Amino acid sequence: MSADLLHDPSNEVATELDMATLSAPAKAAGDSMTVAMWTIVSRATGVAKFAAIGAVLGPTFFGNTFQFTNSLPNLLYYGFLGGSLFPSLLIPSLVHHIDTGDRRATERVAGGFLGVTAVALALATPLAVVFGPLLLRLASFSGGAHVIGADQQRVGMFLILMFIPQVFLYAVVGSATAVMNAHRRFALAAAAPALENVGMIVVLCVAAVIYGTGTSLGTVSTGELLLLGLGTTGAVALHASVQWWGARRTGATLIPRWGWRDPEVRAVVGRGLPSLAQASLLALQILALLVVANRIPGGVVAFQMGLNFYYLAIAIGATPVALSLAPRLARMFERDEERLFSDTLIRGFALAFFVTIPAAAAYLVLARPLAQAVSFGQMSSAVGVSLVAVSLRSLAVAVIGQTAFDLSTYASYARKDTRSPLRSMTLQAAVCLALLTTTLLVHGTTLLLVLGLGFSAAICAGAVHLGSRLFRRLVAATERIWPSIVKVTAGALAMVVPAWVTARFVESVTGGQLGSIAAMLIAAIVGVTIFLAVEVLLKTPELGWITGGLGDVRPKTKREPSHG
Repeated sequence: MSADLLHDPSNEVATELDMATLSAPAKAAGDSMTVAMWTIVSRATGVAKFAAIGAVLGPTFFGNTFQFTNSLPNLLYYGFLGGSLFPSLLIPSLVHHIDTGDRRATERVAGGFLGVTAVALALATPLAVVFGPLLLRLASFSGGAHVIGADQQRVGMFLILMFIPQVFLYAVVGSATAVMNAHRRFALAAAAPALENVGMIVVLCVAAVIYGTGTSLGTVSTGELLLLGLGTTGAVALHASVQWWGARRTGATLIPRWGWRDPEVRAVVGRGLPSLAQASLLALQILALLVVANRIPGGVVAFQMGLNFYYLAIAIGATPVALSLAPRLARMFERDEERLFSDTLIRGFALAFFVTIPAAAAYLVLARPLAQAVSFGQMSSAVGVSLVAVSLRSLAVAVIGQTAFDLSTYASYARKDTRSPLRSMTLQAAVCLALLTTTLLVHGTTLLLVLGLGFSAAICAGAVHLGSRLFRRLVAATERIWPSIVKVTAGALAMVVPAWVTARFVESVTGGQLGSIAAMLIAAIVGVTIFLAVEVLLKTPELGWITGGLGDVRPKTKREPSHG
């Protein structure tokens, strides 16, 4: 039995969770650190995956084609078909059944939602098959010869047909993650993506050994395409299987059900329609960014590498806090604990910014040394490194904006408000797409700079809009966010110059790819040490929360009891 759920002697009905436990900063920090530690493992392998793509496929149009088509299933599920509904909207519907020990109801709601999503995916996937290759060919007309567009369309269609099954596998991942997070089981859900990344790295290494590196669109063989396509989808299948098993360990066996017949599932879907539109608008922005990046050779690979570091900071700083807060805030709202809701949310913002503000500062100052450290093989040329560095630097500010937007979104969903985040996302999409028109005036690495800056500006606009709407509706909190932000910003500013000097010095002494990696590792140690020292001197409260939460950083290995 989980220590966080108190059951009556008959083990049939769970009593209410202790509000003091739910709102304790150390408890939230402990759950957040559990997610963050395993997310670091997953995201580190994700960085290695993109480095492998760059090393094997290089800054080529074939690399663009592979990365673009491999992104479509993720965009289709997590974007256009609302994969974010599972961790954000499904959790509030599951916590009631979990707290009352009703395992069958938990399985019914989660399975019904999975069934509805699977049907929606089956109806929507033809769009990727039809429009994916056309988008590639359209984008290539502004950056390459006509023959490149035709080759991209041919190769892209072949890859898309092998990648499409990933969409349904991601649906399993999303539903299983929601079940585990609703049970406050965070470790496996955060760690399992590493299996997918490692699987892809193995596939790319095998392709390099058999077929070599730097393959062009015109010379790629059917065998190489089959290896890359089927191998990548196999890696996603491994990831989905492990997530399904993790949900099963909580006592909930995930089986797709006829969810549209279930009033509770229909209610969740009804609340989810605005969130579905919100996810679609975000996917539209990412898709537009990748299409424009395809104007230059290696642009898609480089910008995706920059996005991967951007997602890394969000996944370590914002997502763990948001996931740990989601079931807490949902329970507080259900029990009308408005003051506790506001204070818990403020502490969540402070804890997330404690990580993402220094990360953004590091990306801004250390973009080039970091790009040199992760650019291997075909991508390690001066052009490839410049493309990655510009992409990373331009996305630095977006890390802070996305942190605020994500936490505000999860808090809104905990209050069963899906319309406010949609309005803010509409504003974000309008700003992003409007700023993308300026890319018609630039070329080369400047193109990626404008892409990143436009995306960053749009995210910050959406975050300000949503945050202001959310906090106007909340009971005034006793906690204050600005003192923490000032202290964390001071620490971030204090660390960046010594970290940059360290990176340059170590790189000049060692040289080579290994030297670049060593330079970044040592610079990171120096930067983190200085940052923490400043925070200790300033007596930043988040340090105490993290220290107190270390005792809660443990895997919840026991299976939840089955009820009913």
